[in-house]
Amino acid sequence: MGPLHESRKALIGVCDFDGVLRGKLVLSDDVSAGDRIIKFSEAVLAWDCSDRVIQANSAQELPSVFGDADLRVLSATARAVPTCHDRFLYLAEFAGAHESICPRGVLRKVLRRAADHGYSCTAGFEFEFTLFNESAETIHKKPYDQWVPLTRGPFGYSVARTLASNELFDEILAFCDDARLPLSGLHFETGPGAIEASLRHCDALEAADRAVLLKSIVKSWAQTRGMMATFMAKVSENWPGQSGHIHISMSSNGQNAFYDGKASRNISGTMNQFVGGQLKYMNDFCVLAAPNVNSYKRLLPGFWAPTCPSWGVDNRSCAVRVIPGNESAHRLEYRLSGADINPYLALAGAIGSGILGVEENAVLATPIAGDASEERHAAYEPLPQNLAEATSRFAQSQEAIDVFGDRFVEAFSRSRRWEWDAVQHRVSDCERERYFEVI
Repeated sequence: MGPLHESRKALIGVCDFDGVLRGKLVLSDDVSAGDRIIKFSEAVLAWDCSDRVIQANSAQELPSVFGDADLRVLSATARAVPTCHDRFLYLAEFAGAHESICPRGVLRKVLRRAADHGYSCTAGFEFEFTLFNESAETIHKKPYDQWVPLTRGPFGYSVARTLASNELFDEILAFCDDARLPLSGLHFETGPGAIEASLRHCDALEAADRAVLLKSIVKSWAQTRGMMATFMAKVSENWPGQSGHIHISMSSNGQNAFYDGKASRNISGTMNQFVGGQLKYMNDFCVLAAPNVNSYKRLLPGFWAPTCPSWGVDNRSCAVRVIPGNESAHRLEYRLSGADINPYLALAGAIGSGILGVEENAVLATPIAGDASEERHAAYEPLPQNLAEATSRFAQSQEAIDVFGDRFVEAFSRSRRWEWDAVQHRVSDCERERYFEVI
């Protein structure tokens, strides 16, 4: 028998709570013939990142017995896979009984709420990631401090390194173009082996699709080159953290709803309310933008990451940075989120809190002009200090239940409590180094 026709080979990928694409190779003649429902294991909504089943108590609901669930294959999302030239990757989302806890479904729910008020949303993600000159085999055979990054030491925005890595950058640009993931920028960030890729802005749901695909494709591409890529929020306590900033704007009747040419800094009343809502509910929704134990090791003073729900005009020390410009460019940058986010959920949190602000006519405090981490005690409550605190706030938030649904809040909170518990009993190298001899 000869090789299968190209149209019969397709990868189907659906996003789990951790933002990881889970899927399988599907052999079908009509995979691209419009959105269709297939069966797929519901276990991926009950697994942690190491494929362990998240346990529930008797009062909590799990997917039944890990049978098959309805999965909607989204034909318009088809992308070329750079490491497999004879097939396409299709994104999918859970449908039916599981739609209310599907990350993509949660974002769609938030965007419908914005649409009910006459707003459409656009977004663009920026991701920092680190490349290591290590294979999937060698990285597990070496202690962390012996892993070799692509470059040594910090050299952010380095033209010299960009020119020296011209072939590598060309490959990234090429596979992003082939996969319909257009970039607006690509450069070295400060930190060993650190690179930032900025996706062009577009419709918010499409922007999140692109973000999910970029992370998976970068990681798979790196392995084909004998490298490893990581999107951890904090790879080392000695290096800067890795962000996943989100640029957001809203429009109404074809006009930028954040822009008012007659207002100070062009900040419209709607934008005031939107940012006011983001700040008001940032601590309650924080776990959507900082979903892992490691996430909170990035949110420290002096590392270009927020420490409180603050805002400023073109101020990168704040959690929300308003970027003034003409009507086509005026927007905000949501800087709380790290590179380890689930893009659907982080964007849902950023937009959902903003829409609450519009609904409630939220009041925006005076912008911070200096370092927000130094001024946080003047007007703002600190961000949650760890995953357990952030999860507790989310689980108890009536506003979270209102925006995202009670079933999702319960399921996602359960997954984050499990994530917190999974690492609390682990003894780290740092603890051994600090206490072994002295204590």
